[in-house]
Formats: sequence, structure tokens, C-alpha cells
Amino acid sequence: MAAKLRSDRDGRWRAVAEALQAKLDSAERELARLGGVRLEGRLATAEARHAAVTTLAEELHVANDELRAQREELTRANDGLARANQQLERRVAERTAELADANAMLRAATDTMPHLVWSSHPGGAWLDANRRWTEHTGQTAEKAAGFGWLDPVHPDDRDRVLEAWRVAAANGELWVEHRLRGRDGTYERFETRGLPLQGREGASKLWFGTSTNVEQARRAEVALRESEARFRDFAEATADVLWVVDAETQRLEYLSPAFEAVWGTPRTEVMDDLGRWAGMLHPEDRARVLEALPTALAGGRVDTEYRIVRPADGQVRWVRDVGFPVRDAEGRVRRVAGLARDVTARKEAEAGQRLLLRELNHRVKNTLASVQSIAAQTARVGGTAADFRAAFQARLAALAAAHDLLTQEAWQGIPLAEVARRTLAPHGAREARADRVSTDGPEVWLRPEAAIALHLALHELATNAAKYGALSAPSGRVEVSWQITGQGDLLEVHWRERGGPPVRPPARRGFGSRLLERGLVHQFRAEAELIFAPAGVEYRLRAPLSAGLKRSG
Repeated sequence: MAAKLRSDRDGRWRAVAEALQAKLDSAERELARLGGVRLEGRLATAEARHAAVTTLAEELHVANDELRAQREELTRANDGLARANQQLERRVAERTAELADANAMLRAATDTMPHLVWSSHPGGAWLDANRRWTEHTGQTAEKAAGFGWLDPVHPDDRDRVLEAWRVAAANGELWVEHRLRGRDGTYERFETRGLPLQGREGASKLWFGTSTNVEQARRAEVALRESEARFRDFAEATADVLWVVDAETQRLEYLSPAFEAVWGTPRTEVMDDLGRWAGMLHPEDRARVLEALPTALAGGRVDTEYRIVRPADGQVRWVRDVGFPVRDAEGRVRRVAGLARDVTARKEAEAGQRLLLRELNHRVKNTLASVQSIAAQTARVGGTAADFRAAFQARLAALAAAHDLLTQEAWQGIPLAEVARRTLAPHGAREARADRVSTDGPEVWLRPEAAIALHLALHELATNAAKYGALSAPSGRVEVSWQITGQGDLLEVHWRERGGPPVRPPARRGFGSRLLERGLVHQFRAEAELIFAPAGVEYRLRAPLSAGLKRSG
């Protein structure tokens, strides 16, 4: 620029000098033409020319001053331009260095990124690729330039990738998933995305993008889907109720089909309203169960048992519910999940077990009392120690036999006919004629305590018959019958002996007589009559069925 200003100044000077020279030449020609004029005219002319020259000199002086001022101005401008040029050169150098540093930082950043980073022309012709590309594929950035990057792309995916580039040219965004070969020759799934660089004047002809390895993510997605499928298969097959609640919204996210079997109501009725579920809790358990829910939401484990009332049929069922928190990677409770199991059968079994234990305790006490009573009553009869031992052992054996009968029936009771048959069977089998003892009567179920008492009574009658009565004679017989009389609420049992030796009333009453005449009467509010008729002993017992002699069922 300074050179240009100097050139312009010199040109102007030459133009002024040439103009002055032209005026002088013109003056000389004019003087020559006027050479023959009078001297006066020449002098006047000379004076005029002198004035003109003087005027011209003054003009030249003024022009020279102007040129000098312009030269100084040009010098100052030249100096300013030189300084500006130096500053511009320095700023260009600084910006060049900054751009170099930025490019170096960008290269370092792209090289340290876990993604494969590339730049490209529109349409997919690559310009450059980062170090990760080379590390993963084994292909250098130079070989990847242009469309060389297609070589590691799976052959079956190349057309689809190029089609994605054609679509990207229209919509301004590249997004495609494909397989990419690694150094070891194996292919993994990558997700490639790219965008055009946006400049001040809009999109440029330079694209930047990344290729991200999504193989592990896809495998995780597949594993997650398979896990969810297994979970749902298990949840839909198990009899336990699986549930999941969002800890923040406290809304059910999942409820397995077993809920409908246990609660007896469709899942849809409680999925959007936990209040419906709370409404099915047994009133006596509701407050306790609802108080436990915040514990689970706060990260605690809850294990509780409660009752529900099924709305469909009003049935009460027992449920064991175990809730536990489901935390995210940062340890925060995101969900609360749990398993609910119908434990009604177990509860009923436990109740039955407790009842059996109480019953066992009661029966053991009764048995011990019976043994004590048998021992005391046997001892009162007198006789020798051997007689006492024989009678006592026989009666204990009869008591044990009664317990055996009930044990075989799980202490749920036993038919009267079975008690009579088993008690009298040993006496009817002693002879060839098995009809020496007969039993007859309708079906009547005896509760355990009634069965033991009647067994002991029949045992005493059979023992006396075998020693002194009908069963002591070859032709003797015993008939045992029973019937339901009155309004169907009275049981009558009749013992009758025939064919034995003549009967005489005993001189004293022993254990058997007291058992038959007083024991059963007291225990069952019964009426009893023991008759020592000459033709044979008879015994009649009348007891109300409500006293426990009949088992419902």
C-alpha cells in the first residue's frame, strides 16, 4: 500500500512539471512570433509575460507546498499502514497459533474419546478419522479416507449405510446401525450418527460424526428382555402373588395373575388404586398392615401376615406378604417389590395342631385320671396282690385298646358298631361258633371320649360274662343292640346275656358295677340300669346324643 501511495505522488509531480514546461514553450513561441513588433509592445508583452511567469512561479510555489504537505501526509499514512500491517501480521500469527492449538486439542479430545470420530464430505466421503478408529478396526485414517471406511463395514450392511447417507443429505442428519469389523475379525454392532457443521452462513460442506459400539448395550437389551420374559413366565406360573410398586408414586407397576386366585378379584381393579386393595384387608389387620408400608418405602424389609376378605364370596383368607426395596445404582429406593402367599391352609393346620395339642393335653390328663380311678377302684375290691395286678392290667389293656381304636381314626371319633365289634371280638372267637356274640344297630358315631367310656363299659361286661356269665358256658350268648329313640335325640344301648349259669346278685359292688351304674351316668347325663336276672345279666344305657355320643358328619 505504501508503494502505491509513492507511485501516485510521483505521478502528480511529473504532471505539474510537464504543465509548466508546456507554458514556457508556449511563451517562447509567442515571443518569436512577435519579434517584429515595436519595442514598446515587446516591453509590454515582456512585462505581461513576466507577470505571468511570476504568477506561475507563485502557483508552482503553492503547488510545491501542497505537494510537500501531501508528501508528509503520505509519509504519516505510510508509517501508520506499516504499523497496521505489523499488527495484522502479528494477529494472523497469533490466530494461526491458536487455531493450531485448537486443532491439536480437538485431535487429542477426539483421540481420547471412546467413540470412533470422523469428518466427511456430504455423501459420506471421509476426510479424517480419530485414533480410536484405527485402534478398533486396524485401518489407518489415510486408508479410511474417501470411501475406504466401508471396508470394515459388514458386507450385508454396506448398501444400507450408503442409503442412510443419501437420506442424510436430504434431512440433514445421519443415523444408522450396522456391524463393524474389529482387529480380531469379529463384527460388533455400532450406531453411527453425523451432522453437518453449522457456520455463520448456514450449513457447510463438512460433516462430523461418531460411531459408537452398542454391542454390549444390545446384548444387555436382549438379556433384559429375556430376563423380563423369564420373570413373567415365573410370575404367571407361580401360585405366589408377585407385586411391584413405584416408590415415588406408590402405584402398582406389576401384579401377577395369582392375585386373582387368592384375592378373588380381577387385577385391573387394584392396579390403579391401592385403596381397593387396602379395602380388602380384614378390619382387625388393616391398620397394622398399612403402618408397615412406609417401612418398605423407606428401604426396610417387611414380613407380615394378615387376613383378607374376598369381595366375591366374603371368604377370609390368610396371606403372608414379604416386601423388600429395589434400589438403583446410587442406592436410592426406586421400587418396592414383594411376594404374597396364601397361607390359609398352614394357618388352619397350625390351628388344628394347637387344638390337637390342647386335646392331647386334655386326654393325657383324662387318661391319667382314668388310670388312677381304675387303680383305686380295683384296689377296693380286695384280694391278693396277684388278683389286683391281674385285674388292673386287664383294665389298663382295655383302656389301651380303646386308645388304639381312636388312634386308627386319628382321634376323630369311631362308629359304635366298630367299638362293639372290636371290644367283643376276642370273646366271640374263642369257640368254633363265631355267633356267640352278636351286635346290631343303626350307624352312630361316637366322639373320642364317648368311645373310650363305652369301650371300657363293654369290656367290663364282657370280662364278667367270660368269668361268671353267659360266655363262661359253651351254649351262652351275648347280644348287644342299640337304637335311636324319642325325637331322634336319644341313644339306647342294651346288653343281654342268655344261656349261661344262673345269675345271682353279687355280694358287693366292684369297679365294673360302679363304672356301669355311675361313671357313664355322670359323664353323659345318662340313665343306666344293671340287672342281675336269673336268666342272664342285662344292662341298659340311655344317653342324649347332644351329650357327645354322636359325631356330626
